[in-house]
Amino acid sequence: MAIVKRFRELLIAQRERFSAYLETLEKQKSIVENGNVDDILAYVEMEEKMVSDIFSIQKVIVPLETQYRSHLKAHVAVNGSDIPEIKTALERLRAEANDKLEQNRSLLEKRMNEFREELKLLRNNPYLKRRASFATTAITESASFLDIKG
Repeated sequence: MAIVKRFRELLIAQRERFSAYLETLEKQKSIVENGNVDDILAYVEMEEKMVSDIFSIQKVIVPLETQYRSHLKAHVAVNGSDIPEIKTALERLRAEANDKLEQNRSLLEKRMNEFREELKLLRNNPYLKRRASFATTAITESASFLDIKG
């Protein structure tokens, strides 16, 4: 009975983590579209932390699930009839998170390509190169004559 209770608690915790992860992916989508690099980096780091949390709970869920199934096979009376519903909701959230993650990845890839193109344009801009050479020439040369009479 304790196994069923713990398994149920972990499934609920995992479902909550996936819900939070889904919300983060939604926010990340708008941040990627806006294009602020620092915010994108912060959300990617947050996403990595959430994914590691999800995987750490999943490592505990898998052995508990096998024990839960063995209890069901042994025909032990189990008071966990909502576990299949929780698992179904969890699977639905997992699938939705995967879809959002793929959308965000494609958006991020598109945005990175845009950044690369902007960088290429900046590097190949002849006006920036001329200005830079003019600025360095002006700095290296010093005045040789000063008119104090006006």
